[in-house]
Amino acid sequence: MTTESLAESIVDLSLQEQESVLRFIAQLKQQRLARPEVSFTDAAEEFMSQHPDLLRRLGH
Repeated sequence: MTTESLAESIVDLSLQEQESVLRFIAQLKQQRLARPEVSFTDAAEEFMSQHPDLLRRLGH
């Protein structure tokens, strides 16, 4: 996915969905800085387990 198509996808989301995506990105960045040995997949799985409410809202 290109940066352009990612930006287009985010723009099409509701404000609440955009906020969820931004929180997810911020957490991934924070985890990468704190624990560079953690893979993207591990970080994403950790986020999903910690924030199921955000994911449910994105799914609606």
